[in-house]
Amino acid sequence: MRTKLTIYAVVAVLAVAGLVAGIVAVAGADQANPLPVVSAADLLATMAQQDQQTTSISGAVSWQNNLLGDVSALNGSDFGASAKLPLAASGSGRVWMSADGARIESQASGSGGDQTMVVNSKARDAWLYDYAANTAKHIVMTGTPPAGGVPTPLPSPSMATPAAISSFLQQVAPYADVTVTGQSVVAGREVYLLTMTPTARDTALGSVQAAIDGQTYVPLQLQVTAKGGTSPVLQFGFSDKVSYDAILASTYDFTPPAGTTVTTKTVDLSQATNGQNGAAQGQTAEPTKAQQTQMQDVMRSALLTFPEAQNLVPFQLASAQGYTARPFDWAAVVDQGGPLTALDQPVLKLLGAAGMSAFGTAPDASSTSSTTTPTGPTAVLLYGKGFGTIALAETATTPALQKQLEQLPALVDKTSVNGVTVRSFTTPLGGVFVWQQGDTTLAAAGMVPAAELQAFVSSVQ
Repeated sequence: MRTKLTIYAVVAVLAVAGLVAGIVAVAGADQANPLPVVSAADLLATMAQQDQQTTSISGAVSWQNNLLGDVSALNGSDFGASAKLPLAASGSGRVWMSADGARIESQASGSGGDQTMVVNSKARDAWLYDYAANTAKHIVMTGTPPAGGVPTPLPSPSMATPAAISSFLQQVAPYADVTVTGQSVVAGREVYLLTMTPTARDTALGSVQAAIDGQTYVPLQLQVTAKGGTSPVLQFGFSDKVSYDAILASTYDFTPPAGTTVTTKTVDLSQATNGQNGAAQGQTAEPTKAQQTQMQDVMRSALLTFPEAQNLVPFQLASAQGYTARPFDWAAVVDQGGPLTALDQPVLKLLGAAGMSAFGTAPDASSTSSTTTPTGPTAVLLYGKGFGTIALAETATTPALQKQLEQLPALVDKTSVNGVTVRSFTTPLGGVFVWQQGDTTLAAAGMVPAAELQAFVSSVQ
């Protein structure tokens, strides 16, 4: 098990979902730099090189979430479960992670979200226990994946040299500056502060900063700040001395308290999709340079002009009229088989034909579950670049989609734009506006100030 990659994934998922919060106050900020001075390229390269060295990590964590506001408005609604998510508010907890599994205990302040989540690799099961409701969800894994069902290979750490990382940083340079902005102490460990700052002037995102352990190169702390903000909107991190000592396997055993209502779900891995529609068969090496070039060409074929996108959808596309703050960049059309080229060819199928079997092939109508409501194609138009981009998604309104819109939670506001009712959800880091025009449902979203997003919506016709 690639434990450190798992740790990275957990931190990243929490941040993208907008549920991370809470960083400890940083001690020793004024002390002289005890760690060698490094560049961002050197730090990222070392993190990649060391990613299998850490096998265990545990410690107390704390978080704060100033992104969602008062989640109590969700209580009693169809989305009431969201109010019980511990990371949707502020709180604390403890984390254990190793090759044997993961255990997360959380105590949220005032949201009724005290929970324990346990994943046991040896027992092949997972538990999610809710203290307030005294309920538990139990997921049991059986069977083995079909032959050929191997995961897509990750890049070799040997390829993550400072030169390669520098090349990557040059590619992202038009959109963000990634630099080592200093050193500090977090949870008793000396850390580097790795900061990403968007270059776009029209984004609501100020910066994302990670505190990287100067010896193990594990991220111990994460904070996200809105543009112009003086304190993080989202914070998450270790609040006490972090430990890399071995963790007892019994830590990942869980028995629900007496009287707990348990819901069990069994997942048969032998029924998982194999190489035809899933993971690669026989692809154990990184793509060759020729394959990488071909893959890039195929991916670029999914970047469409407005007329090309219009030809792929059965409804009239709306667009921003007289809007100059962010020019139209490109469009894409996605159906059940994934993104399409201008010739109405699924990109995933083309990648499979090009030898990129790890991408599988696009599913056809026969592979759609009988319980899944068929959906038509969705067009996405992008305006602007980088972190200041606004995405405009459009799709035909179906009864199922209409029902979902009517069930949006109480945190969603309603306003009128150009005489049309618009549902909006805004945060310090951006937002989303959803509305209907005729038989089409539209959604505009971006990491931009709410006023700018509303100005964009008012221009769409």
